[in-house]
Amino acid sequence: MGSKFATVYHDLSVMLDAGLPILKTLNIVTEGLQGHLKIVFTDISKSVSQGNSLADSMDKYSKNFADLDTMLVKSAEHSGELPNCFKMLSNWYEFTNRMKGIILSGLILPLLIFHIFVFIVPLPSMVLGNISINRYLTKIGIGLGILYLLIGIAIIVYHLIYNEGFLRKPWDTMILKIPAFGLAVWHLSICRYCKGFNMLYKAGVPIKECATQATELTGNLVVSNMFKGGVASIAAGKTAYEGFSRKLPLEYLELWYIGEQTGELDKTVDKIAEISGDRAELLFTQIAKWLPKLAYALVCIILIIQIFRTAMKVYSVDIP
Repeated sequence: MGSKFATVYHDLSVMLDAGLPILKTLNIVTEGLQGHLKIVFTDISKSVSQGNSLADSMDKYSKNFADLDTMLVKSAEHSGELPNCFKMLSNWYEFTNRMKGIILSGLILPLLIFHIFVFIVPLPSMVLGNISINRYLTKIGIGLGILYLLIGIAIIVYHLIYNEGFLRKPWDTMILKIPAFGLAVWHLSICRYCKGFNMLYKAGVPIKECATQATELTGNLVVSNMFKGGVASIAAGKTAYEGFSRKLPLEYLELWYIGEQTGELDKTVDKIAEISGDRAELLFTQIAKWLPKLAYALVCIILIIQIFRTAMKVYSVDIP
């Protein structure tokens, strides 16, 4: 759904920026949609034609639109900055989709390698007549069953943790401790906070609300908690910087402090988002590059051991 929203918001931004009225823009964009998204935007267009605001119309479909989307649109309608609002939202979804794409691309090849591994490992035993073809197929079935079971368990655990809040903090803490991957998630979470904060801030949302909503966008509860002190600090009449955890990178904290002191918070927060985003993308790209190689190396090692054991059996050498 995220990739579709990136395109839809981009089209809305371009047409509104060209001077088209919001209702005509919605009708044109809706014509190019399909499935459930077309139904949603058709109803939104009807609601707007009846005099309702775009934000209120979107709010009726809260399951389809994130709180960030409706909050930005609501503020932009008051400030007259809808074209820029949809441009920011389009960039946001393009960024999150790009990060997901990099991570998924690093998982596809290892999964393919493990599938091949399941077929190859019992093959020498069948070729040498140690097992029948039925036994060979049974071993493949068991191997694939275990693989899919593990994937299914991972999906269920992910659902319980992120949708139900089950063991969320221990899980997010563990994720951050994974070498390389944890560091990538760390920078990505900071980037997501800063991008969310900046979009809300530029849309004219009060700074306390910006800080509150941005903490929900980090994707990692540990990192989110490091920013939560900023909300209390703002409520107490202080700067957000004073409430942030000092466990956050010093250079990011310094940039935020400079922004609050100079009145150019939007520029410095944007710079933090750029730096942390670049670092996260670089790390995820390197992980995606090396993960298939590690999987291939592991499979090769296991195959060599299997070949060695088979050769020993052929020459009647007792092995443990």
